[in-house]
Amino acid sequence: MHAKSIGLALALACATLTSMPSRAKSCFEDIAQTRSYSLGMAVHATPTPDGSAILYLRSGPRDISQRLYEYTIATKSERELVTPESLLGGKTESLTPEEKARRERARVSVRGFTDFELSRDGSRVLAPLDGKLYVVDRASGAVTPLPGSEWIGPKLSPDGTMVAAIHDEELHVIDIARGTEHAVTTGATAALTHGVAEFVAQEEMGRSSGFWWSPDSKSLAYEEADLSGVETRYIANPLNPNEKPAAFRYPSAGSPNAKVRLGVISVDGGATSWAKWDANAYPYLARVEWSKNAPLTILVQNRPQTGEKILAVDAHGGATRLLWTEKDSAFIELPPSVRTGSKEVPFWLSDGSGFLWASERGGLWQLELHNADGSLKNAITPAGFRFHELLDVDEADGGVVVSGGTSRLSQLLYRIKLSGGAPMALADRPGLHDANFGEQHAIFAHHYSLADGTAGVDVRAHDGRAIAALPSVAEAPPSIPRLAHFTVGALGMDAQVLFPKDFNKGRKYPVILAVYAGPAAKLVWAAPRMDFEDQCMADHGYIVATIDGRGTPGRDRAWLRAIKGNAIDIPLQDQVDGLHALAAKVPQMDLARVGVTGWSFGGYFTVMATLRRPDVFAAGVAGAPVTDWKNYDTYYTERYMGTPQANPEGYRISRAMTYADQLRRPLLLVHGVTDDNVYFQHTLELAEALLIAGKKYELLLLPGTHMLSDAALHAREMERLMGFFGEHLKPDAKPHA
Repeated sequence: MHAKSIGLALALACATLTSMPSRAKSCFEDIAQTRSYSLGMAVHATPTPDGSAILYLRSGPRDISQRLYEYTIATKSERELVTPESLLGGKTESLTPEEKARRERARVSVRGFTDFELSRDGSRVLAPLDGKLYVVDRASGAVTPLPGSEWIGPKLSPDGTMVAAIHDEELHVIDIARGTEHAVTTGATAALTHGVAEFVAQEEMGRSSGFWWSPDSKSLAYEEADLSGVETRYIANPLNPNEKPAAFRYPSAGSPNAKVRLGVISVDGGATSWAKWDANAYPYLARVEWSKNAPLTILVQNRPQTGEKILAVDAHGGATRLLWTEKDSAFIELPPSVRTGSKEVPFWLSDGSGFLWASERGGLWQLELHNADGSLKNAITPAGFRFHELLDVDEADGGVVVSGGTSRLSQLLYRIKLSGGAPMALADRPGLHDANFGEQHAIFAHHYSLADGTAGVDVRAHDGRAIAALPSVAEAPPSIPRLAHFTVGALGMDAQVLFPKDFNKGRKYPVILAVYAGPAAKLVWAAPRMDFEDQCMADHGYIVATIDGRGTPGRDRAWLRAIKGNAIDIPLQDQVDGLHALAAKVPQMDLARVGVTGWSFGGYFTVMATLRRPDVFAAGVAGAPVTDWKNYDTYYTERYMGTPQANPEGYRISRAMTYADQLRRPLLLVHGVTDDNVYFQHTLELAEALLIAGKKYELLLLPGTHMLSDAALHAREMERLMGFFGEHLKPDAKPHA
């Protein structure tokens, strides 16, 4: 980087914003310290198999150290099962580079207990902490430390007697009663891993694990990833120049991927039986499922992601048979994302008579029931219903619980018969709902963030009745964001507006477009608690607008696929059209003073909007922008853009540096210097192109990656953003003509 740019970045990062009103600075600090007032609420709430209690993690209202609790429903009492301090013995957590990378992929930025697992009978809890593993007996509270350290991704065996985990790129098994451990696989190197999900699986497929227990606990399926052909990237940490740069295997668009295969091995080790499928034609291993009375089942995709197959695997010989095929002329999205508590598809019925699958080939995501041979039996969710996630399968009751509905702004909970029919609402207040049933069906933990600003976790009965509320120590926000929703433009785009607290209908306000605009995220929801930070921006004297145009998820198949081959032209036009349509409904918006800001794809959009549409956007603040898609990963990029070799014009049009000489508006670039997903390379290449073109820009460097766990750093970053907009948009509210 040029010396002048470094000096500018340091000056910006260290600037004291004396002109910032104290109340505005405070709101960013409070939001950062409380994680938008969510710290102190229960997370990963999981019912015990007998339905008598709920286990969950919870931090304090202003700390990120999570603790493990149990709530007994009958007595409405809470107890802490085990404390992190007692297990750490006064030491502080020290994460390995592998664990840090895993948490980065999973977007985990808390400490203490970050996960736990209940045994099938509910008697034991597996609690990982600081690379070590502990088994907690729920009845007595006794804690059994397991041998070894620096474990990655531990999983209890179905019978509860063993734990499988990764150490030094090999799959190990730990016998709980004996207190012994042994490696199951051998031969791993820096370029050959066993049981570890490769980068694109973790970052883009939502598949964090690279191994799976057999239902009888006698075998393990595991991924072998040959990374030798994947390009190596090195990241140095400028804050610690004495450290060696960290090496990452990162497959950029058009370059070789990891070569992946799936094997089955005994818990005692020995020979591996390798699954046999055409990995040259279908190289992506997207899903692996292995359940009782059902075959080991995999979902594989071709590299263009226009075709995928569900295959049943003979666990002993490796032979595969085709169960189902999906095709799409543009690209295939994986079934909706899987969180803690939801069920992954394909999901087999317990008797092996069939499996559940989800497809959007009809236009909207729809849940289906397939026969054991793979043939379609019937649709479960009705036409016009937007299926989001599978939350429970209750075969005795003959139904499923799903999230989704008919509104684009809410995700509600419904029970539907396996044979199809009218959905029965379990939680239907506008907003966002999800649920975790654990291993039983009588009760569920219900997480909600509603349109009226309420949020929390309660316990509900089979019919949706609330029977208990899990304790929360979260701070109450001083107010709820002032959110208004609109449908705008000829396309009927979803849009939302946030007004300043002292909003005056007779005045004009500058506008900040808070944007993502890409295929990985929808931003417009009937859930104002998602918008505390945007409300804080609005309270500086702005109207903050957000629009979901074509290319964003949550609409229909064609809406998302409109961007195929060109990442920017349609999103940019839709956002511009949406702004003008929104201003017709909100005349207080001053379209002569519009700023734009976003991160990742939103950062990319911000750069392109500032470069290409100076007639609309007066200033931009771009966080971790992807400036050249050939430098982003294969799985995400090629789904929407194809390869650089096959679509050179699309990559040229979608490349920020193509337009560097057109910069006429103020642009602030923000990037974490050790980001291992959107590499700092992206911002540096744009900075170089702007410098060569003789264009002025500003640069704010952040220590670390895109995840700023330090609340003070995040608050200062947001204050810098508002200082920049304040300088260039001048939010002195003008009388409305």
